[in-house]
Amino acid sequence: MAPGSEQAPLPSSGAPEAVGERTHPASALVRVWIWVAAGLVAFGRDVVEGGESRSLLSMLWIGLAIVGAAALLGVAFGYLSWRFTRYFIDGREIRIERGILTRTSRRAPYERIQSVDIAEPFAARVFRLCELRIELAGGDDSRVSLQYLRHSEADRLRAILLQRAYEAGSQAVREFAAPPAGSGPVAADPTEAGAAPVPVPVPGAWHLDQTPPILVVPPTRLVVSTVASAEFLVPAAFLTALVVGGVVFPGVIVFGVVPLLLWAGQVIMSRVIAQWDFTLRRAPTGLHVTRGLLSRISQTVPYDRVQAVVVRQAALWRPLRLERAEVTVAGGSNDSDDSGSATLVPVATPGEVRMVIGELFADVDHARVPRVRAPGRSWLFAPVGWRFRAAGSDAHGFVAESGWIMHRTDVLPHAKTQSVAIKQGPLQRLRGVADIEVHTPDGPVAAHARSLDATDVRGLATTQLALARQAREALGEG
Repeated sequence: MAPGSEQAPLPSSGAPEAVGERTHPASALVRVWIWVAAGLVAFGRDVVEGGESRSLLSMLWIGLAIVGAAALLGVAFGYLSWRFTRYFIDGREIRIERGILTRTSRRAPYERIQSVDIAEPFAARVFRLCELRIELAGGDDSRVSLQYLRHSEADRLRAILLQRAYEAGSQAVREFAAPPAGSGPVAADPTEAGAAPVPVPVPGAWHLDQTPPILVVPPTRLVVSTVASAEFLVPAAFLTALVVGGVVFPGVIVFGVVPLLLWAGQVIMSRVIAQWDFTLRRAPTGLHVTRGLLSRISQTVPYDRVQAVVVRQAALWRPLRLERAEVTVAGGSNDSDDSGSATLVPVATPGEVRMVIGELFADVDHARVPRVRAPGRSWLFAPVGWRFRAAGSDAHGFVAESGWIMHRTDVLPHAKTQSVAIKQGPLQRLRGVADIEVHTPDGPVAAHARSLDATDVRGLATTQLALARQAREALGEG
């Protein structure tokens, strides 16, 4: 649980108690497909183990009985789960209580709210529902979610939560939630009994999906970049070899095709389906992302929580002039369904990537940062890759480069530097080279430069420490 989200002061005896609200009744049906899938698996196992002794009609009846029973169990469990789930919004926090046998209560104080986003998982979209995701300041398990609501209800709750977070002093949403003077109506929050009127901003101001985009990734670019990636080409090459080999050894195809198809399918899902119609927009507190073909995701990357950026370019992408950018976000959620949250740009031209990085770090232009490159005597540690190793800094940021099959450029503003380390093994000492590591929070960024000239490394480390100190002092962080 996120820090500070467990303890909350008890309400005074004279204060009106918040009235709990339920999510949409159709929430009970959203996850029935999981039970149906389990029923199909059970039926398939039954067919494999004893299907030879039954007629086709009897197997169909058995399959319908198993899948139907599983669906009924799913509906019953979903109803009970919905029935015993309530959310409360009072003057201090949003509280979500759920559980059939064991009750749990998850609390999110307004002052710890970082962002409020709306997601549309595929199963929920079938019922025209969505999920409200509340990100809190903290690390693991820092997300609170409401599953599932109508879009109008989600928009209303999002406006209320952002307004309450603003009033509670949440720095991450303070500018975003502040309504212009006299621009919004005053409405009572119906989720709280006896609640005082809550100023609600103009509704259009909360619909970030309607603001002009600064970057739209066309689907054709997603498809081309995926086909030209090693993650897709490797299973595709193995599949081709299996088909050719299957002419001589038919059994090889049976045992080899399924895992390779799953591998290729996972790549397509994560690189194409999940990033479909990727659109980036400016928001007062960050960059707002909408993406996804089956499950639609709408989320905000807060400016103040982005620590660093890494730009990747596969070897086959270089002739196409395409790059991919990922970010390390402080206190990011590690939820399993959020694998794409580190993606800043799935694929774009170098100019577009530089533009987006400029939105996050106004003064940092990684393409113009002067670098020192690995000397020729470092070839022993990377016979080919040494030519692609470099590092450097200017008045605004630190940059490290490495990799020739997958070239990467790590970009780090000086103010985000946590520490600097120099490493030198015995063989490196004999060759007069060393490594420099500029540390950031855990994430995709690793600002490390390997086997540079030892003198250059010492100079880079000394300069980086001084520049990081100056940057923090300029921000008032001491």
